[in-house]
Amino acid sequence: MPLFALLLQSKAIVVLAAVLSLAACSSSTEPEEEPEVATMELTIGTTIVSFTGGCTPSVSSVTIPTAGAALSARFLRANGTPDPLVTAAKYQLEVTPAARFVRSSAFAGTLTGGAPGQAQVSFALLHIEEQHEDFGPCPLTVIVQ
Repeated sequence: MPLFALLLQSKAIVVLAAVLSLAACSSSTEPEEEPEVATMELTIGTTIVSFTGGCTPSVSSVTIPTAGAALSARFLRANGTPDPLVTAAKYQLEVTPAARFVRSSAFAGTLTGGAPGQAQVSFALLHIEEQHEDFGPCPLTVIVQ
């Protein structure tokens, strides 16, 4: 093979390798899109509690029976629609103390009752892979009767 053709072929290989390398890097280094949660909405039994950016609850407390109450969560954007980035594959509702919650899915379960009295319980949107809260933790007084 003539020297000129060999040089031209090796330059083409180098250019192709550089292009493929850049393409691979750009897709793997893009930052993951974060959810834009403006409101965490909890349904505890029949009571709906909303927390906005400052974690101020829409009610001062919620009362549940000693047997416990169903709990479900929705994470809403500023326009009131569910944030499409908040999926069960990447996120879950975090309840602290954890012993007060029996999970049935990523965003639902039972808030346990136990002995009558009152307790402080916090709720948050946990980013599972990164192990950090993307919303909250937001405290709420729970009264068990």
